[in-house]
Amino acid sequence: MGPEQARIEPVLAYFHSSKRVIQAKSSSFYFAFSRLPDYQAYSIFVLYDFLRQLDDAADTKNHIKFNALVLDWETASKNSNITLNDRSTIAEKLVYIFQAFAIDLNDMHDMIRGQRQDLDQEVIHTLAQLEYYCYQVAGTVGCMIYDILSTTKITEIRQNIIDVGVALQLTNIIRDVYEDALEDKCFIPTELLASYGIDKSDLLLLPTNKQLRKLLKSLSDGALAKCKESQVIIDRVSEKKSKLSLAVSIDVYQKILLKLIHKNFENIQQRVCVTKLEKINILAKIYIKNLIRF
Repeated sequence: MGPEQARIEPVLAYFHSSKRVIQAKSSSFYFAFSRLPDYQAYSIFVLYDFLRQLDDAADTKNHIKFNALVLDWETASKNSNITLNDRSTIAEKLVYIFQAFAIDLNDMHDMIRGQRQDLDQEVIHTLAQLEYYCYQVAGTVGCMIYDILSTTKITEIRQNIIDVGVALQLTNIIRDVYEDALEDKCFIPTELLASYGIDKSDLLLLPTNKQLRKLLKSLSDGALAKCKESQVIIDRVSEKKSKLSLAVSIDVYQKILLKLIHKNFENIQQRVCVTKLEKINILAKIYIKNLIRF
């Protein structure tokens, strides 16, 4: 038993509520990571739970809830010897996990800054700003999850992890462009919209106009290119279950992107998802493809 497992297993009972959250809120995420040993799976569930609460507060412009979560995190992270009990906050549980797996606190600081950008409805003007935002809210998550899954130092492949995280967040943005527009939100850079002759109001037009389909295809091509970094990351993870979970989580997102491309981004008001049968097929294909490697 490694030191991380030795620290996490005695407190697993305090993490069960986060497992229920991920089961209810993200079937794909749960499908990918529930096969891990409990000490890793539950740690990822707590991470997801905290980030989900932060994201929900930002999306609903709930400044009070957002600032309370951030304050809880900042307060707990100053305690170098966290102990948990039945009254521990989600932030305290997460800091305990950060300490157990030696996760870089700067990743969470960058994540919070990205979520605050949502909260304050900051406009994204350039593609570089979009990619940096994607790093903040998704690339950082990839780095945190990697530290839970692997004892191998992250330094040499950190940029690969960030690239894949950016690709997954771009997939979210492409998939949700219509839903976001209904809420007067837009994550597509203003310069990119202008270069394709698109007005924000065009995001609500049905069927999707030709120029918007071209723009979304361009973003999708960029996301697919970044996803090619995934095997580099998977190869650096030693444990077979961790490899499999990581591969499934990435390939489920790629499946969403490929389905959007196949549909040529028409009828974007219909949310694209991956069915349970498709997830099982993804799992089976990854296992068979990598049978020797795993």
